Amino acid sequence: MDHAAFLIVVLQLCGTNAGGKFVDSTIKLSEKMKLECIYPKKAAIVQTSWMKHNVTHKENIAVLHPIYGIHTADKYKGRIYFGNASREDKSLFFIKGTLEDVGLYFCSIVTHPDGIWEKVIEIIQPADAFEISEKQNNPVFTKPGGTVTFTCPYNIGDSVQQVMWERIKEDRIDTIVLCNSLGGRRFGSDFKTRVLVDCSDQTSSVIVIQNITASDFATYHCVATGKNKTYVMSFTLLVLVLCRMHFENMILVPPQSFSCCSIQASSLVSLVLPLLVVI
Repeated sequence: MDHAAFLIVVLQLCGTNAGGKFVDSTIKLSEKMKLECIYPKKAAIVQTSWMKHNVTHKENIAVLHPIYGIHTADKYKGRIYFGNASREDKSLFFIKGTLEDVGLYFCSIVTHPDGIWEKVIEIIQPADAFEISEKQNNPVFTKPGGTVTFTCPYNIGDSVQQVMWERIKEDRIDTIVLCNSLGGRRFGSDFKTRVLVDCSDQTSSVIVIQNITASDFATYHCVATGKNKTYVMSFTLLVLVLCRMHFENMILVPPQSFSCCSIQASSLVSLVLPLLVVI
């Protein structure tokens, strides 16, 4: 797939689905899938419900209650399970996904005293699935727990109708924020509490992501859509590795607690060496 076609696919799949519903994350259909749903605040969780949106109604999948346990609909027994990573993690795991599982899913968490928090996830067919561009532009470096700023300048020759920021991974695309021409902003559920955005300018957009976690080291797209043109800018967020340098016979010896091969957990040492900081 060439770069232009890739951009069209991204625009069609993310942010909103065909029915106009705002989608927080888009997942590729596979036999094993994780529909991530992690409550980002500290309010007490009263109950969690997972539902699938059908044409005329919402189909119950499972209900999780801290006292009464988990109730799973008969249709999904033996095909899904829930991990126990943390109190806030209510992610749904498929172990036997089929074409019937394509569609919209709602993770609805009832809390006290904050009320209902909801995340919308769409599973799409492999034939419609997105691809990761091989041309990873504009590397940006930070460390876990830090803050990163992305600036996206664009000039598409006419008024900007919307600007969308996305986090792209191999198996999913997460909507960070969608800005429209009227000044409205819609944040993805995973980013509401830690993202600042300025998309008031007709020629650029800026986002700041705070409290960087391991899942944030990925590719990011800024998609500016005009009346006749679309502009996309890509960023790759990489781990800034700090290594202790000790010169003995001109050999670099990092301490045991650091790894000089930690950029995106897989890059070569040669890519990291220019980034080393003496501590």
